[in-house]
Amino acid sequence: MPIDSPRLPAAGLVSSLEEEDRDTLSSYGSFHHARKGFTLIEQGRPHGKLFFVVDGLFHARRVDAGNDILLGRIQPGEWVGEVDLFDPSEAVCNVVAMEPSQYWVITRDNLEEYINNYPSPGIMLMIGLAGILGRRIRDLTRKISEQTELSNLRMSLFDPMEPPPAG
Repeated sequence: MPIDSPRLPAAGLVSSLEEEDRDTLSSYGSFHHARKGFTLIEQGRPHGKLFFVVDGLFHARRVDAGNDILLGRIQPGEWVGEVDLFDPSEAVCNVVAMEPSQYWVITRDNLEEYINNYPSPGIMLMIGLAGILGRRIRDLTRKISEQTELSNLRMSLFDPMEPPPAG
C-alpha cells in the first residue's frame, strides 16, 4: 500500500543530494510497504524499475538447478534493480522481503524525466548508481575467482585417473 507524502531519507547514495533534490526525486516515484515474504523482483521476469530500501531487509536469491543461493542482503539505504533498469531483460534473481519493509520505486521513464528536469542531481544519482554497479561486478568477479581457485584445488587433490572418494 502506498504511503502518504513520504520523503526519501538522507541515506545511501541519495545522502549526497540536497534535501530539496531528494524531495523532488521522491515525487517521481512511489513509496510502498512489503510484508515478510513479499517478492519485490521475480527471477526471470523483466521489471524496468529501481528500488530503494527505506526500512527493513530484503534478500537477493538466485534459484539455479534447484539450488537456492543467497546473493546478498539489501538493507535500508541500498538500491536494487539497477541492472534491469539499464539493461531491460530477465531479472537474474528474486528479491524477497525478509521482514516487514518499506521501499521506494521509480520506473525508468520517471527516472529519465527526473534527470532531464534536474540534470545536476540526476547526474550525481547516475554516478552513484554506476558506482554501485561497479562494486557489485567487482564482488561477483572476486566470488567467481574464489570458486575457480577452490575448484582447481579440489581437482588437484584427486588423481585424475581415479574417481574422488564417495561421501
